[in-house]
Amino acid sequence: MDRAPDNRQGRAGYPEQDFRQVHQYPQEYAGYPGQDGEDPFPLFDYLQLLWFRRNLIVAVTLFVAVFAFVYVHQLRPVYTATSTLMIGATQTQVVDIEEVLSREFYGNEAGAEVEVLRSRSLANNVIEKLYLLNYEEFNPALRVVDDGLWVLLKKYLNPRNWIPSGWEKAARDAVIGEVQRIAPTADELGQRKIAQATNIFLGKLEVSSIQWSNVLTIEFQSYSPVLAARIANELPEAYMLDQLQAKFDATEKATNWLTEQLADLETQVMNSERAVVFYRDEHGLSEGAAGNIVGEQLSELNSQLIVARAERAQAEARLAQINRLVGSGDEGIEMAGDVLSSPQIQQLRNQEAVALRRQSELSVEYGPKHPRMLQVIAEISDTRQRITAEISKISVALENELELARTREQSLQSGLEDAEQQSGALSKEAVQLRALEREAAANRVLYETFLNRFKETSSTQGIETSDARVISAAEVPPSPSYPNKRRTFIMIIFLGFMAACGMVFALYFLNPGLHSPEQIQQELGVHTIGMVQRLPARNEPFRFLMDKPTSSYIESINSLNISLKLSDPDGEVGVLQVTSSVPEEGKSSLVLALAAVMSREGKKILVIDADLRRSTIEKTLGFKEEGLGLTDFVMADEDNPNDYVKHHEDSGLYFMRTGDAKYANATDIFTSNRMKKIVNILKETFDYVIFDTPPVMAVSDARVIGNLSDRTLFVIRWDKTPRKVARAALELLKKGRAEIAGVVLQQVDLKRYGRLGYGDSGYYYHYGRYRSYYGGYGSYGGYGK
Repeated sequence: MDRAPDNRQGRAGYPEQDFRQVHQYPQEYAGYPGQDGEDPFPLFDYLQLLWFRRNLIVAVTLFVAVFAFVYVHQLRPVYTATSTLMIGATQTQVVDIEEVLSREFYGNEAGAEVEVLRSRSLANNVIEKLYLLNYEEFNPALRVVDDGLWVLLKKYLNPRNWIPSGWEKAARDAVIGEVQRIAPTADELGQRKIAQATNIFLGKLEVSSIQWSNVLTIEFQSYSPVLAARIANELPEAYMLDQLQAKFDATEKATNWLTEQLADLETQVMNSERAVVFYRDEHGLSEGAAGNIVGEQLSELNSQLIVARAERAQAEARLAQINRLVGSGDEGIEMAGDVLSSPQIQQLRNQEAVALRRQSELSVEYGPKHPRMLQVIAEISDTRQRITAEISKISVALENELELARTREQSLQSGLEDAEQQSGALSKEAVQLRALEREAAANRVLYETFLNRFKETSSTQGIETSDARVISAAEVPPSPSYPNKRRTFIMIIFLGFMAACGMVFALYFLNPGLHSPEQIQQELGVHTIGMVQRLPARNEPFRFLMDKPTSSYIESINSLNISLKLSDPDGEVGVLQVTSSVPEEGKSSLVLALAAVMSREGKKILVIDADLRRSTIEKTLGFKEEGLGLTDFVMADEDNPNDYVKHHEDSGLYFMRTGDAKYANATDIFTSNRMKKIVNILKETFDYVIFDTPPVMAVSDARVIGNLSDRTLFVIRWDKTPRKVARAALELLKKGRAEIAGVVLQQVDLKRYGRLGYGDSGYYYHYGRYRSYYGGYGSYGGYGK
């Protein structure tokens, strides 16, 4: 059908400002999804929810407090005693035998000592010494069964106790099979008892190391403060005794082993020395060993020969230097080493320098042929001749020195050759003798080393000291370390309070229903156009409205009527569809109530029951269930609707039933051109035409009729309709191009609604004068579809 141009704003096709004025919702809830800005965190709403659920929170917290009181006061106090132990303590050693007795602790070795202190063997020693098997704390067989309240609760709340003993035995036999059970012996029972006590002991023991130190902290927990201190002090003592025993065992083993080795080494030394003497006598070798003497001579001759060759080479170099300088015409000869080291030449050079200086002084006063000048010149010439003569003497001396060096070198070379010939003759006997002597010397050194170690070990046996010492002994703890009853009690109550708050939030968020216009706006993106309260139980809504025209229920229908008028200020809405997502939402009752209110205003209202499969309105109005109706009108050729419409005298509304043409297909009827024509005819005849259509999720009729209607009212049952289902139904209507006028919250429990504070709108219904003004009409149970 043709529609007027849509010059209105908002999703529902009506002025957004007018709708807000009617309901007066806060601005943040009146916006559309997709607007700029984000909603603030609803902290106040959550606090409000907790406040309105305060009774539940207080009840849960009190229950937890009672439980905490019983639990805390049945806890057995535990006492913790602490002692400290230093490992790797420096000890004074009588003799140096660190390899056997001393130990140092670095890095991870302290962690290894922690494991030693936690070893089962050490725990067994303490258990045996302190007779801990006589205490029920370490021997469960001695414990007396307590019939206290907490024990009874644990007994009856344990699921294993719910299973009959016969069933448990049958299940165990089925798993084990036919394996014959052998009764344990007395020794096995004793070992099991000790193993169980050891496990309990280690569970109460805590050993830790202080970082960057060799100090260990030993903590032990027990129900008895005296016993806790005794065990915390006994464990370090047992550890040190274990260390001493280990050292004693190591010393004893070392002594026994050294004794055996010394006996063998003594025999080897005697045999090797006897072999040296026998070989020396057999080959006529002296004790000094001729071979050794010859070897020493060879070594000495070699050393002297090397020195002689070096001296000869040095003399040759010096003589060659003098001869080279003399051959070059005396230039630079005074710089030769031998010339510089000669005292005669140095003296002559000084005389020459004095004569030259005097010549220079006389040349100023006298001429070159002056007698005094001639005398100085003759003196200089004489000095230089003497220098030349000294240099010649040095050269001759070097030649003599070189000849002597050569002669000495030849003599040493000849002596070395003679010594080598003599050494060759003695080499065979000397080699064997030296081997025997070396073996004998090695055996004696090894024997002396073992003998010294044996003496050290024997002298220190029985005076071993521990590498650890107790820094501070454990004292009897004055107060229990567990439990801190006050802190535990407060903590449990706090956790109970938090659990109660979590329960409130869980009940709120797990509820799939919708509760307020604000929630519908947020979840579905559609405005709530009205809220209809729930009526008292066993009251039919239409009859209640007719009997009590001033009730709060009729006022909620009036409010919905006003919202519809304001959504259509130009009066263009003539066809209205009322539908829901699923059955039992109360849409049919809403249709009749809305039509009755409109009829009281003097409007001509037609209600069409478009639910061809499940019609109920005619029964509510008191009409017969059979008669002409919508399907017959569609199938007929006439355009006059009078024969198909019934008038209800009490309410003044007109009603068109589904009709008797049951064979007609609903989809074919609503999508036909004839249906469009009939809608136009009815709009001209009546002021409002209201379709009561089947649920959207059940059949597709509502989507088709929504396209024929000007507006669609979508009914949601308060606290019942799942939000996912409502969202899916609205999406289907939008895809069918239905104009959604808004959502009507049906069957609202105003008391719960206001008490739980669902959004800002809850204040009006609970705290305002609306409830007190219309008090006495109560709330109403479920009704109709």
